[in-house]
Amino acid sequence: MNGPDIWARDLTTSSSVCVAVDLVSSGTNVEVYKERSLSINYDLVKFARDFDTITYPILISTFGTPSDVDGDGKVKILVMDIRDGATANSAYVAGYYDPVNYFPDNLFSRIRSNYAEVLYLDGKELITATLNYDSTAFPSTAAHEFQHLLRYPRMRNANQTDELWINEGTSEVASDIAGYGPQNSRMDCYSGVNDSRCSDGINGISLLDWDSSNSDILKQYSYAYVFMRYLYDISGTTNTQRQNFFRETVMGTSGTRANSTGNLITLFRTTAPNFDSALLGNQNSDVFFRVFTLLSAQSFGIGASLTSVEQVTSDGAAPSTINLSAALTRYSFSANFARIIANPVAPTTVKGSIKQGSTNFYNTGTPSISAGSSRKNYGRVTTGTTKGIFFWADSSSGLNSNLKYVQTNEEGTTLNIPKKPRSLKSVIESSTGPIPICGIEFTDDSVRTSESIPIE
Repeated sequence: MNGPDIWARDLTTSSSVCVAVDLVSSGTNVEVYKERSLSINYDLVKFARDFDTITYPILISTFGTPSDVDGDGKVKILVMDIRDGATANSAYVAGYYDPVNYFPDNLFSRIRSNYAEVLYLDGKELITATLNYDSTAFPSTAAHEFQHLLRYPRMRNANQTDELWINEGTSEVASDIAGYGPQNSRMDCYSGVNDSRCSDGINGISLLDWDSSNSDILKQYSYAYVFMRYLYDISGTTNTQRQNFFRETVMGTSGTRANSTGNLITLFRTTAPNFDSALLGNQNSDVFFRVFTLLSAQSFGIGASLTSVEQVTSDGAAPSTINLSAALTRYSFSANFARIIANPVAPTTVKGSIKQGSTNFYNTGTPSISAGSSRKNYGRVTTGTTKGIFFWADSSSGLNSNLKYVQTNEEGTTLNIPKKPRSLKSVIESSTGPIPICGIEFTDDSVRTSESIPIE
């Protein structure tokens, strides 16, 4: 059946292209379209049925129902040759959610809107990877992108920009919740095993400070997945409890959304049924430090050393010593982390300086960190007289930030972006440049795993 043409991005030029499509399947919740000129050797009808009956119900029960700007009650999925400039054996975009579709079309913009709920999945390289290497790659990517589609209206309505590591880490866990995890390739990159691009693993990598042009970006996505998966696991003792916690981080029915590190920890303290203040503390900074320490020590295979954790709570203060052995018993890795338990982070490179939200291996002495008036919540776990991990468990924007979209008007005055912008220009651009498309997924075929990277 022929379908209406659908706008999509040419990611090489950041302009829109009109894609002629055929309707493959129309279910209760989803319509799947295929680019008409594309030949696909993959059962899209079965994919559509599985997304409609499995992925869609479980993810909306976790993250809330999607918006419905076009009033048809369905999410559209376009399977196309994504215009990403990919060549043979190169990295390619596996899928994306474009927030421009949340707003009415503007005939005068080179970025056009379908004014509908639309996900884009690659019908070439991603299909090949799914057929030959990873049977879950295609549906897993769809689940990842669906979290972005569900999350964006909540961000918009709250006039917030969610920290990238939280948004992307949640999308990675969404794939697990939909039944397509654990993400073993992410954990291999996190630990630095079986992945030549990720040598040394997350040693010295910041969980919090992201730069999409940084060569460490793949490790940061892996870090975000592992942290958010760990927080999801320890938030409750049943899947229902864990899903309810994640729902709260996206929807914020209590009045707080997980748009920032601080608000994420606030929600963990106040809404996670398995949270224990006697083990993790009452202040956001202490809770984040202890969760970060528990994750780091288990990841580096030195959990036995948590009886004596050194913590510096303010700049220039002497370290105190805390015992997290009881917390380790309560919040130990689940079976979902079997890959990391068997292959812990085992770096060989000593890092001489440390970033906020990072953990460094050392074997010759404690690494130095640059002076700063806001430096706090750093510490170390020592496994010998000169060996251990040193970490700085603090957010670059603090632990109580509330980030918002901003734009600059013609007079140069900075304003909050209105709920209904005058044109798509105020959606696509900000005072500092283009707002990234949410949840771009790209895949490096050499390791045959999807990676999520925002593209401006």
